[in-house]
Amino acid sequence: MKQTSSRARLAALALASALTLAACAPDTVSNKRATGFDAYLNTLRACHPLQIGSMDLSVYLDYDSMGDTQYLYFMDQTSKLYYNRVSYAQYRESMTAFFGAGTSNQASFDCIFNKLPPDRPLAPPGAPQW
Repeated sequence: MKQTSSRARLAALALASALTLAACAPDTVSNKRATGFDAYLNTLRACHPLQIGSMDLSVYLDYDSMGDTQYLYFMDQTSKLYYNRVSYAQYRESMTAFFGAGTSNQASFDCIFNKLPPDRPLAPPGAPQW
């Protein structure tokens, strides 16, 4: 009985992990084929300082901080914005909720939105087409 309970907990943990990863934008973990998204991120360097709340997100454009939760959140949300999976309002709301309000937020969001290419795709390369 105890072994069955442990297996059930392990299965539930595996399912929760899979669902968490599935919720992320598909190209935030491995974006070798996401050349358009990478090019967009490079244009955001002109937004320096990219300040949202107390965080200067410009640092994330210069360094790969894969183990950093804040970096992962920024990349996930920005990928969703780029691939039309969230609206401007949803992006602004989620980023402000995560990083906080600040006097530089408006200028940073304006720059992020203005740098979006008008013909950006609806899904990352290799993603299933629904």
